[in-house]
Amino acid sequence: MAPTHNNTAVFLMDGEEYFDKFRDCLYEVRDAQVDPKTYVRLGWWCLQHDTLLDRHAGKNFGQCLKEVADQGHPVDICLWQPDDVTVKGLELANMSDHFSLHTLAKNKATRSLLHDYQQRIQVYLEKHSGVGVGYSLHQKIAIFSIAGTLKVLVGGFNIEPEYWDNIDHSRPYGHSCHDTGVLLQGPVTIDIEEEWLRRWKKQIPTIHLFGPPHPAVARSKVQALANGQVIQNGNVTVTALTTNSESLSNQTHIRDKLVDLISHANKYIYIENFQFFNPELVKAVRTRIKQMGARQLKVVLVIPDPLHDADKGVTYLTRITYAMMAVESGYLDENCLAVEVIDGEVTYNSDQRQQFTRATYSKDDYVWEIDEPSVSLKDWPQQDYRLVLTHKKTRARKEVRLDAVLRFIHKGTGQKSKPQPKHADVAPKIQVYFPYRYGGFGKQPETIYLHTKLMIIDSQHVVLGSANFDCRAMDYDGELDVHVDDAGFANHVKARLVNHYGIHGMYEVPRACWNDSAEERHQAQCVGLARREPEDLWAMFEDVGSSKKLKFNWL
Repeated sequence: MAPTHNNTAVFLMDGEEYFDKFRDCLYEVRDAQVDPKTYVRLGWWCLQHDTLLDRHAGKNFGQCLKEVADQGHPVDICLWQPDDVTVKGLELANMSDHFSLHTLAKNKATRSLLHDYQQRIQVYLEKHSGVGVGYSLHQKIAIFSIAGTLKVLVGGFNIEPEYWDNIDHSRPYGHSCHDTGVLLQGPVTIDIEEEWLRRWKKQIPTIHLFGPPHPAVARSKVQALANGQVIQNGNVTVTALTTNSESLSNQTHIRDKLVDLISHANKYIYIENFQFFNPELVKAVRTRIKQMGARQLKVVLVIPDPLHDADKGVTYLTRITYAMMAVESGYLDENCLAVEVIDGEVTYNSDQRQQFTRATYSKDDYVWEIDEPSVSLKDWPQQDYRLVLTHKKTRARKEVRLDAVLRFIHKGTGQKSKPQPKHADVAPKIQVYFPYRYGGFGKQPETIYLHTKLMIIDSQHVVLGSANFDCRAMDYDGELDVHVDDAGFANHVKARLVNHYGIHGMYEVPRACWNDSAEERHQAQCVGLARREPEDLWAMFEDVGSSKKLKFNWL
């Protein structure tokens, strides 16, 4: 889709803020005069109808949507339904706890409660129509129209109880989750409604000869017009981006835009995402770092603690990605002195704790290079990527797997180095953090389930929405993101995030994160970022060198 101008964009962070805005927009429609172009349209991966919406009145989504219908307004809902082959396979394998079956049960329950309520609510359970098995429709779209003027919410939130949290992550709802979204007004909303209508029309038979038309036909003909989206003070450029493999030519607009933005980054790339290992995105970051050379392009990656990855596959791929980028950037970074790796096999003592020998290889003595198999990028998770260490004098060569890379030693981190001036910028080019809530003296930090799908580049560009930065979301699942090209919005988002993590440094994001990370905050009631090295992504430590034991067919 083409860039649209004269929009407004309001950044939303964490459950209370997002769901409160959803409630307000919904109630605006509920309280509006009846009009053919006053309606609500939702497109969601998972909508659990008993999820809280109005926290002050104690009303859930099902109740609030019924109130809209009671006032005479249509509500049209598309919900993902896994394909029959996937469902049958999971049932035969006795995998009743699989997320696909859980999501299907919740969406079916929502349909059972709401479909045809007052003859104004329609709920369409929608299967992915692509050629693959296991593909999902992962978009999260809320469209609110009053007499044809649209407000649209997009983001990463599923409509489930676990996405409720406050900005302090103090667990007032019994769990912790960090996510983001955006409220849009202006011409971009027309593009997003077009995408929603594309999905809605899939349920209408291509050929109709006899009998009354399909119930969805009438609603498919109602659409807002561009001339109704003139917004006062709208000055933001926004592009709607999709991933869609349901057509003959796959749409990979989200991935293509991210690769383009990364390839032109000059200062920093800030990534907050549930996952980051899509090979095209990783390749783009690596290429840009090499192009920039010694100049100070930095990458900040904020990801969940691996405790949230029960299957270890995501953690393993993230660890390979981290090591790959850090090796190449570290060799170009004058502040990086050495790499520490596992030397030999991992063994266990009597109480099953891991034992291994560490070896350190300095840049003064060794050349660091990544050895990549000549294979398709789509096959990369299973490949034997290696770090090649070549002694500069003897030319002796040593190879280790990338999952044997443990950490990188930088100036000011315990290794002998030249004295640094005060406030020296010794932050590494690649920085990885886990978010935690620090609960006070003597208490262990609590993990925060990070579900965001967001990237900021050079305080000018923000991409956010439903897409994880993995293979599924970039190549074949149904996804919707927006690219906001606006320095004011980007700086606002950056300020919200750094304040959220208690970062108050005077420097730009990468250096501020490094200088003000959260390791010393155990005595504070706050949210913070903790620096992490590859060894902190512990999946596969029990059997280093054996990615074959992990299943990647979920990619």
